[in-house]
Amino acid sequence: MIIFLIVFLNSSYSYSLNIDEAIKSTIENNAKVKLALEKLEESKELVIYSSRENLPSITGTVTGTYESADTDTASTSTTPETFTDSYKLVISKNIYDAGVNKLEIERSKILYNNELVNFESTIENLILDAIEGYLTVINYEKSLEATKKNYDAVLKAIEEIKTKFDLGSATLYELQESEASFAIAKTNLFAAEQNLLISKKTFNRIVGLNAVNLDDYIEINYDIDLEDLTNNAFNNNLNLLLLENEILNKEILILKEKKSKKANIDISGTALYSDGSRLERGTNTTSGSIGLTITVPLYNKGQDDSDIRKYQSQKLQAEIQLQDQKDDLSILISNTYKNFKINESQMQANLSIIESIETSLSSLKEEYTIGTKTITDLVEEEEKLLNANVNYLNSKKEYLLNYFKLKSLEGSLVNIFEEYLP
Repeated sequence: MIIFLIVFLNSSYSYSLNIDEAIKSTIENNAKVKLALEKLEESKELVIYSSRENLPSITGTVTGTYESADTDTASTSTTPETFTDSYKLVISKNIYDAGVNKLEIERSKILYNNELVNFESTIENLILDAIEGYLTVINYEKSLEATKKNYDAVLKAIEEIKTKFDLGSATLYELQESEASFAIAKTNLFAAEQNLLISKKTFNRIVGLNAVNLDDYIEINYDIDLEDLTNNAFNNNLNLLLLENEILNKEILILKEKKSKKANIDISGTALYSDGSRLERGTNTTSGSIGLTITVPLYNKGQDDSDIRKYQSQKLQAEIQLQDQKDDLSILISNTYKNFKINESQMQANLSIIESIETSLSSLKEEYTIGTKTITDLVEEEEKLLNANVNYLNSKKEYLLNYFKLKSLEGSLVNIFEEYLP
């Protein structure tokens, strides 16, 4: 279980936005979630309609007939007119279909479950996007801080070199070298500012919130066992669940085709009331009947057998794909886990490098003060410190991203944020 904590920092803002709140906002506001919900509503009708297939059908018919005829005999001539009303009610119901309707209900549930899995997949992808956007903003904020510090150090160095050059105590080579370092520092600063600006825009588009005062403290579960992770993925991975549902779907379609060869029995009841005439006194008729219809398929040009063979082939394809996906998933989990552990080692190594450079930089400053080291030496060490900080931030970001990717592959990422699901 992952735990997200809010750390209130000293800043001009009264709150800190943590990753938990960012995910909540993403799920509540992102358009892709709204579209996925509408898909669920649409597919829900499959279950509703299928469950009503076993209900009786009721139809009512009202008929009015006007009739006029001329009748001539040797002695008389008449023109009778009649207007006949008839009211008919028919109730029909299938009482035996060899279980086809029941199978269709089960199939509709599977199709609806597919939409649920697709919905979770949409949420999962958005969560990963939001997490990456969140971590990217933090990464660029920290990188900008380190880059500004480096820029200030290089700016101070070039000003000092220029002064020394004007006094004749620094060479042209030293001046040009410091100018080159300043140009690089200026470019790095501009790049860092633009990276942060773009990452904040991207974050806002995904999450729907401004990337202000993000909390960079994320506590995760370090106890990850690769074998357990793989076993859990085989049971819960969303792509595997879709393939397993596809196999069940084809099995039901095969059964439906087999059962469609069997007889169907339908019962119907009819009630009729007829008023003989509303123009002259006529005859009122009330009648009722019950009918039983047995339909036996005799020959349909082998369509059923052809469909059965087709669905059997599709089922076999899905089974092959399922095994292939499991093999691919196992490799993907292993690679992601490997990268996760490598990033962890890189973080530790980069922290050691940063500590070493900071110690060296402290010594260089003392030597610079007594005149045994030049400002160029300080600038070079500052650049090393900047690179080490950037490398550490990148390894930390990739470390956390790979952790959440592992949770996604395992099929447990959505569960972490399930309280925010609509």
